[in-house]
Amino acid sequence: MDAAGTLDAAIAAHRRGAMADAERLYRAVLNDNPGHADACALLAVVLGARGAFDDALRYADRAVVIDPASGLLHFHRGNVLMAAQKLPDAIAALEQARALQPNMAQVHYNLANALRAAGDWPRAIDSYRAALALDPASPDTANNLALSLVHEKQIEEAQIIASDLTARVPGYGEGWITLCNVAEKTGDYRLALSAGRRAIEIAPQNHYAWFGYGVALNRLNRDADAIDAYTRALALEPGRADIWDNIAQSYQSMNELDKAYDAYRQAVDVAGQAIVGDGARAVDEEEYGNRHWHLGLVELLRGDYKSGFAHYRARFKSIPELKRLSMPFPLWRGEDLTGKTLLVCDEQGFGDTLMLARFLPVLRARGARVVFSVHPVLKSFFADWDGADAVIAHEGQVPPCDFHCSSFDLPYWLGVTRDTVPAAVPYLPVLSPDADTFLPAAGMARKIGVVWGGSALHKGDAKRSVPLRLMAKLFDTPGAAFYSFNRDMKEGDAALLPRLPVENLAPALKDFAAAARLIGQMDLVITCDTATAHLAGGLGKPVWILLPFAPDWRWLTGRADTVWYPTARLFRQPRQGDWTSVVADVKAALMNVSQA
Repeated sequence: MDAAGTLDAAIAAHRRGAMADAERLYRAVLNDNPGHADACALLAVVLGARGAFDDALRYADRAVVIDPASGLLHFHRGNVLMAAQKLPDAIAALEQARALQPNMAQVHYNLANALRAAGDWPRAIDSYRAALALDPASPDTANNLALSLVHEKQIEEAQIIASDLTARVPGYGEGWITLCNVAEKTGDYRLALSAGRRAIEIAPQNHYAWFGYGVALNRLNRDADAIDAYTRALALEPGRADIWDNIAQSYQSMNELDKAYDAYRQAVDVAGQAIVGDGARAVDEEEYGNRHWHLGLVELLRGDYKSGFAHYRARFKSIPELKRLSMPFPLWRGEDLTGKTLLVCDEQGFGDTLMLARFLPVLRARGARVVFSVHPVLKSFFADWDGADAVIAHEGQVPPCDFHCSSFDLPYWLGVTRDTVPAAVPYLPVLSPDADTFLPAAGMARKIGVVWGGSALHKGDAKRSVPLRLMAKLFDTPGAAFYSFNRDMKEGDAALLPRLPVENLAPALKDFAAAARLIGQMDLVITCDTATAHLAGGLGKPVWILLPFAPDWRWLTGRADTVWYPTARLFRQPRQGDWTSVVADVKAALMNVSQA
């Protein structure tokens, strides 16, 4: 067989997957002609496929030295570098291939994959677009473009591409998986469910299909069915910690906390993040991995504050938008603060800041000078507070300090348990009404403030917010005058609210100081789980808090009171989504108070 015939035979063996034969034949070509660039490049591909990357790269490099003007050779070299996880070099090689052979769709596609693997999503999107323009029929290119657009939060375009793909290639399972994912992110849960169901029909051995289907089921509150889907996914891919995590979250949504706890432990174990005990030594937060975050939340919900607040420190590894502040002085890790100045920085939501402010007077009682850094909207509220030595707003001038910490570090380092939460109220600053917030007397009626909905930006808002049409059933209670503290309107609220017997205070709620002045004039506040609950509770006002079936960790379970606010009363959903029963219970309680 001549050299050309040997090369043809090698390529044929390569195409049918007979890699050993292909390698032998490529080497035969090179024995006769060491300068055969194509044989060098293709042998590199074969060697890379079996993980012999050093040899593969040697041949790939030789190929482009022999023929540096060949885009195809740079393409092969880029693919070998990609397989060897040498991403910067792979990207450079594929960019060279693109420059030499700009009309080859596969070059753009592989370059996009390399850019995506390197985290350069915008350039990956550009390359996927270029590949799709050259080969519009490629389902993989369209699918990866849609996934990249999802990552960059260009959801609407991603859904258009995924919908077109599934219509054009209905038997392409990956497309249905992507459509399920995209539809879930747009809130079109029915479409997500139907796409997920189609995905598992086409690709029943694909764990991503079962996982996406499970997420869609969760979004429709079908948590038991979601667990079945996740179990199928787990059987196909036992090494995915996120599947265990979703199983645990599903159990938590069903208030089956023991099962949730066990599943979270499995997620930690599968992720290789061992449970670190708090024995005789303080455990550094770096010893916890990202999977400890949800484990900590369910421990707190079960009332295990010691372990829960320890694992809560994993939040900085688990919440992308939450980062430790960089300060020119050390992080406080429980050291003696006598005579020291500690900067306490708030974090997460306004309600969290209000709830955790109770710990600053504790620090001062231990001899610390405390500087409290808060969101600017809270600055006026805390301006003259005696719970801190100084209050500054974010981005303000930070005075010299000995230590700094985040507010959620305090419960752990102060050793707080369920029985030792500082709960004396009021601990927040009590402000008298001014000209802008004074409310005239309502005769003999009790003044009752209401909040039925929170910000739609809150991850759990759909479950915590009460429909106004249901909350309105309270407003005809005899002997009560109602005042709306609701700032975030849901669809239809703005039209309905003016027709109800409730005074809208939203225009006066310029900041938390104004809200506090108005709440101070209420006899009772009734609210879903928003910052208003913490503001009223911290001011020592009677507050009734309406909770979803699976509540936030701080409210524990199975009780009508809370360790955080002695003036609070909790009203809990008896089943998922059942606000009707909750409002009926609140109405009955109001009637009892009115008749007392």
